[in-house]
Amino acid sequence: FLASYERTNSDMQGKVSYDPDKPNEGMKHICSNQIALRFDCFAGTLEMPFKDIEEKKGWGPARATMLGATVLEPLIHIWPYLRDEKEFWKDLPREDAYVVPSSKY
Repeated sequence: FLASYERTNSDMQGKVSYDPDKPNEGMKHICSNQIALRFDCFAGTLEMPFKDIEEKKGWGPARATMLGATVLEPLIHIWPYLRDEKEFWKDLPREDAYVVPSSKY
């Protein structure tokens, strides 16, 4: 998802991020974790990118709107895999390869 989103919108980045939770160990009081658990679905939190702190490009309604609008393409990209029970990640292109959660990605 993240690789697809980064290709779709240059404001999305994964370099600066929270440490990922281990599978099935996310804090249940975080909205996206609660939604994923309760409804057995993909869930995430979209926040303003950190990169503007250094680049001073400015953040405003137009860029916020574009960040939200461009989330649809990555969702469409991952749609076929959401309920796939095969090991589909083994055949993904290199740029979409599965990344095991760690604090170093």
